Order: sequence, then structure tokens, then C-alpha cells
Amino acid sequence: MKKGLKQILIVILIACLIGFFNTLATYEGFWNHFNKGLATSNFYLHILYGIISLFLVILIHELGHALTFMKYHIKIKALYVLCFAFVNDKGWKLRFNFKFLLLLGGIVIPDVVRIDSQEKEDEVVGIFKKVLLAGPNTSLIYGVIIFILWLGFLFTSFYWISGFLFTMMLITSIMTILVVLSSKVSRPGIYGDYAAIKAFEDDQIFKLTYLLQLVSLVKRDELSLSYLWKKVVYTLEQNGFYSHKMYPNLLKHYLYEMTFEDQIGCTSVDQKIDKLVNRLPLNSDGYSLYFQMMYYYYKRDQMDIVYQLINDEKFNRYEIDKRVQNYHLRLTNHLLKFKDESAFLNEEKNQVSSTMDWVYKPLNIKYELKEIKK
Repeated sequence: MKKGLKQILIVILIACLIGFFNTLATYEGFWNHFNKGLATSNFYLHILYGIISLFLVILIHELGHALTFMKYHIKIKALYVLCFAFVNDKGWKLRFNFKFLLLLGGIVIPDVVRIDSQEKEDEVVGIFKKVLLAGPNTSLIYGVIIFILWLGFLFTSFYWISGFLFTMMLITSIMTILVVLSSKVSRPGIYGDYAAIKAFEDDQIFKLTYLLQLVSLVKRDELSLSYLWKKVVYTLEQNGFYSHKMYPNLLKHYLYEMTFEDQIGCTSVDQKIDKLVNRLPLNSDGYSLYFQMMYYYYKRDQMDIVYQLINDEKFNRYEIDKRVQNYHLRLTNHLLKFKDESAFLNEEKNQVSSTMDWVYKPLNIKYELKEIKK
């Protein structure tokens, strides 16, 4: 009964506040200014204002990340906003692709980072927590500033600016709320900014996968990869394939380093791979691992398993983009010495190793065709 009475009182209080502010706004000419501001621009112009506002709110959010990187002397390789990519490739260049809209906003990609000791790792993790926090916090500050500007211009005769700021305030407020809510999202493979901060503290596989990307995506940093290798082996040894959504990423890294970089592996991890070879999932992770395992066993001269993988009927059940499929098949022909495919593989347009390659295409990352040395 008391709970129901409390809810009724809250509703009455909210209704009284709305009535009070509505009366005050009418008396002070708030609604009159508001209507005049909206009327100064046609409907299609408000759509344009909305698009500009959307671009700005995402840009400000990503700049929050980027400027924090720069504050700690980490260079920015690229900044994506909607369908635009600003890439630092011997000077800043603009790239455009409608497909970037699939990123649902934007991303900031830092340049290669050096992580060669526990002290440096702790420092980088600390910086990245601040970088992640800066995005939503910057969005909140920007949202409050736009709201205050809109309120201020409501009581001036600058009706066009008032109308523009209303649309801007509306889009910015909606996006700011979405940014804050999405920043708390934590699902397999999807981490909002706030959730990623927590994952850096509590989730070793997430942290290690992220750090590996930092030291190898734009350019391989051998000292960093050498330092992180023991952590990769230990983490794979202590966890199972289905224990974490990002476990396959670590396993792919392990297989690549063992096959192409002559790293020293771990017997218990190798045994896990042997058990997994016939149980790969029929998804993009499974498809990529399928080929990495083939190369790994070829490196170890276990040709019986290589031919088993080549002839396995399961392989034909993967639903993969044809360009990605063609790339992997021809790369396999080349690496396993069935056919020289170097001319095809060295063509930039043919280098489509995954369905997400388009994200990193503007970075102009140099592709190196490596051989498997036995």
C-alpha cells in the first residue's frame, strides 16, 4: 500500500512540475520562440541538420578517445566517423566508404604500441582505461553544452540558430543516451567502453587479445610479441576453446606464430589443438582456424592430418564470402606447394582474408607473403 501511495505521489509531483514549467514557458514566451525557430527552416533542412548533428556527436565521441591517446604520446593511425575514415598515412588523408556505416558510429585505431615488460603492460592498460572512459564522458559533456546553448538561444531573436540548435540538441541528446547505455553493454565479442574498462581488469583473455592487436595490427612489434608470447601460451593452456568468445583469436595467433615465426610452443596446447581439429565450429572463427591448423600440421610434417582436413566434407558446409574463400584456397595451394599463386596473392585487390578486411583497408597495411619453413 505504501509503495503504491509513493508512486502516486511521484506521478502527481511530476505532473505539477510539468504544469509549472509549461506555464512559465508560455508566460516567458518560450513556446513562441520555439515555434518561430522551427518555422525558419523547411523540413528537409532539419533532416540535413540532423545528419550534421549525428556526424558531430560521433566525431566528438571519437575525438575524446583520440585526444586521450595523444595526451599519452600514442599516435593515431585512423579515426572513423560514419562513412568517413581519416587515415594518418604519411599525412592525414580522407577515405570514404558507405560500408563504414556498418560500424554503427566510429572507431579510433592507434598506431603500434611497444609492450615489452610487465611495467609497460600495466602502463598501457592504465592508459587504455582512460582512453575508453574519455569517449562517453566527452559525449556527456558535449550533450550538456548543446542543451545549454539551445536553452540560451530560445530567448533571443536568432530564430534560425534556435531552430538549428533544437534539432542538434534532440539528436545529440538521443545519441548521448545511447552512447551511455551502449557503453555498459557486455556480451560475447561485444564490449562497450565502460564494459571494456571492467574487462581489462577482470578478463585476461580479453586483455591479452586486445594487447596483441595493438602490437601487431598496423605493424608487428617483435619485442612486444616476444614478451606477450608466454602469456598467450599460459592463457591457452589454462582455458578451453569454448570458455571465451575471444579464445579462437588467441588460438589463431598461437598457430600463426608456431607456423610462420618458429615460436616454441607448449605440449598441452598442442594436445588441445589435436582434440579440436575435428570439432571446429561452422562459423568464421572455425573457417579461419581450419586453414591455420592445416598450415600448422604441414609445418610439423603431419601430412595425414593435412590431407584429412583437405578432404573433410565438413569444409564444404562453411558459408563464407566467395572472395574470402578464393583467397584462402589459393593461399593454401601456394603454402602447401601445390601451385605457385604468388602473382595472385601479391595483388592488393585479392588480399581478402576475412569478411572484415574492409575495415582495415584504408590503413594501407603492407601484406607480406610468407613461406612455411620446415
